[in-house]
Amino acid sequence: MAATLATARAQVEERLIDPTNLIYATATLDEALKAALGEISNAYGSAVALKDLDGAAATTFDDEDLVALITGAAAYALRFRTIEKYEEASPTREDLDEIARIAAVTMEEFQGLLTHIRLRRFQESLDNPYQSWDWDEGDSFS
Repeated sequence: MAATLATARAQVEERLIDPTNLIYATATLDEALKAALGEISNAYGSAVALKDLDGAAATTFDDEDLVALITGAAAYALRFRTIEKYEEASPTREDLDEIARIAAVTMEEFQGLLTHIRLRRFQESLDNPYQSWDWDEGDSFS
């Protein structure tokens, strides 16, 4: 089953342990999903989309890469929280150093998943990653 904005957002909320959006607003999660999707597009070598995000009609990345999208979105949401760019009201003040540490670990995990995507796409490619080279020895070569 192809992922949609609603299903991806719900999975990110679960990963961040914020199913009621008390800490992370849906707009923040959508921005985090866009950032992660941009990184996945770079790994694919072409733009990919998530159904219903920015009006996309369909999801255009492989189902197996949904884990990377969720991990990346969680990493970006944590980063947004540490810089308080998209801060929502919260009844308690978390330790931002700990959130920054978790964000770094999650981003490292995401980068590893992106590497896996790049390698898999490279292995599945039918195109040569290089151009053929014509060899011309010429008349003076003996």
